[in-house]
Amino acid sequence: MTLPFANEPEFHGTVNVASSVKFGERVVVWQFATICHDVEIGSDVVIGSNVWIGAGTKIGDGTRIQHGAFIPNNTVIGNDVFIGPNATLTDDKHPRADWRAISPDRQLVPPILGNRCALGAGCVILPGVLVGYCSTVGAGAVVTKDVFPFTTVVGCPAEKT
Repeated sequence: MTLPFANEPEFHGTVNVASSVKFGERVVVWQFATICHDVEIGSDVVIGSNVWIGAGTKIGDGTRIQHGAFIPNNTVIGNDVFIGPNATLTDDKHPRADWRAISPDRQLVPPILGNRCALGAGCVILPGVLVGYCSTVGAGAVVTKDVFPFTTVVGCPAEKT
């Protein structure tokens, strides 16, 4: 069967992938992942099982996304990024079920992950946060502000070690 992509990724099990997704070379996607429309995925990327990747997201070469990660729409992920299992990236500073009535002009601001950064298991990255080049976010950390390059942060809220 010929897939509608320029490069055919290696799928393991059932995955939900929009037809507009652009794949680089040697991409592997594990079962039950969801990749929404207009996502661009670089080469040598591995996407774990049960991962959600929102529309318009851009993922750089060599990135590894582990099981259960949530990535909101329009997130920018650099090259050689590691996203640990069950990491949650957020884009809504004031989430509400009835947001249209409360704030019809709300703006969603996804985080940005710089090249070579690493996110530990179960961490939460809040909206608009920049995780800098070669920085590390510890497991379970809640990142409320930008992380400078070559810095490690841990805790809730995350602080430099």
